[in-house]
Amino acid sequence: MMSATATARRAAQQHGAPIVHPIRTEKEYNAIVVEMDALLDLDPGEGTPEYDRLELLSVLVAAYEDANEPEPDLPSPQAVVKFMAEQKGVSQGKLAELLGGRSRLSDFMNEKRQLSREQIKKLRQVLGVSADLLLTGAAFLAFTAVPHLALSMI
Repeated sequence: MMSATATARRAAQQHGAPIVHPIRTEKEYNAIVVEMDALLDLDPGEGTPEYDRLELLSVLVAAYEDANEPEPDLPSPQAVVKFMAEQKGVSQGKLAELLGGRSRLSDFMNEKRQLSREQIKKLRQVLGVSADLLLTGAAFLAFTAVPHLALSMI
């Protein structure tokens, strides 16, 4: 009967084929995860070929996961404002004042209009909400694509 270490070493050697391209399919991804598990079971020391291979496989897996895992669902700006207003004890009247009137608050809460830069600034100050949680759609994409520019605008 083989020890767990010998089994892991054998599995790592079997899967140690040269890497010639990034992970492209789920099948390749799953095979590399199995190989990584076997390498982790070996507990390779830094500077060993097994350690280097594990490090390389980790980079490939991270890149594949970044490209293929769905983005997390973020709450809508309306949900964020509603929740934070409740938490901070900010009334509907105060929110309406911050946004420029009851009709603007109503339009925002009913997703008929986005927040302006000034409104985002005010809500950030009063509710302590990060600006990126108050942006939607194209505005959010622009903000995340070039955050230093977006921050200078807010």
